Amino acid sequence: MKKYEIVKKGKFSIASNSDYFSGTIIVSGGKRIKFNLDGLSKDFKISLKDEKIKTNFRYENIIKNSDLKLFLEWLFLECINVECQNFALQNFKLKKQLSDKTSLMIQGNFEKYRLSLKLYDI
Repeated sequence: MKKYEIVKKGKFSIASNSDYFSGTIIVSGGKRIKFNLDGLSKDFKISLKDEKIKTNFRYENIIKNSDLKLFLEWLFLECINVECQNFALQNFKLKKQLSDKTSLMIQGNFEKYRLSLKLYDI
């Protein structure tokens, strides 16, 4: 099994008027994401390789496969100009920006939820 260099590590939160989830996230150079919800011992994993998504959990009830694929491609895209900072689908609107030279902020909405994600270079 190949080891991929860890690119960014951070925290995320997802909130609505009645629900709140938070946890940690690691994004690696091999187009892999590992996240953990606070209070759970299980890691959730997503990878995008050769245009195929692999996960260790079911996501189809939350987001369509094609939308998740577009989101992952946008997330892994290094963005310098304003045109690539925004991501929007029907009920999914996000914006990413460098908050300083070492962290990336992603904020937005997904249906009734607000999403906030902060990743740091390590």
